[in-house]
Amino acid sequence: MSYSNPGSPWQNGYQESFYGHFQLEFGDLSRFEHEGELFEAIAKQLYYYNTKRIHTALKTNPVQFRRNYVS
Repeated sequence: MSYSNPGSPWQNGYQESFYGHFQLEFGDLSRFEHEGELFEAIAKQLYYYNTKRIHTALKTNPVQFRRNYVS
């Protein structure tokens, strides 16, 4: 669900970018036979996105960026 006005994705660019990448990388939802499989896959995708995935703005993953920033 988007909180931007219809046809106005620039109103919340970070959220729109996240959902766009999430949908593209997550793939087809119909591949799951059970709701539990879907929830597990979503949790894994969120973990990957927030810890391992290279973010173009950071030029690294969030965990490494934080390590570099704190050091």
